[in-house]
Amino acid sequence: MSREIDEQGPNGRAAPGAALVRYAKYGAVAFEFIGSIAAGVFIGYQLDRYFATEPWLVMVMTIMSTVIGFYRMVQILQRFQRGS
Repeated sequence: MSREIDEQGPNGRAAPGAALVRYAKYGAVAFEFIGSIAAGVFIGYQLDRYFATEPWLVMVMTIMSTVIGFYRMVQILQRFQRGS
């Protein structure tokens, strides 16, 4: 019941802030996805510099962080769908 009130105003139309909240949720998913990949690249680069194994660890960490980013994105989107 409260979810209906949040998304609809008193006249049955969508509340003005409902679209903004939805955009913010999906924007957060995008930032988390990109952030996980960027973190993997950064960590891989630093490990490559430390162990002098360029470019192997940066490639491995980039692939791993991309897979983790997709996994987290699916988790979050499923949670949004259940909440709808």
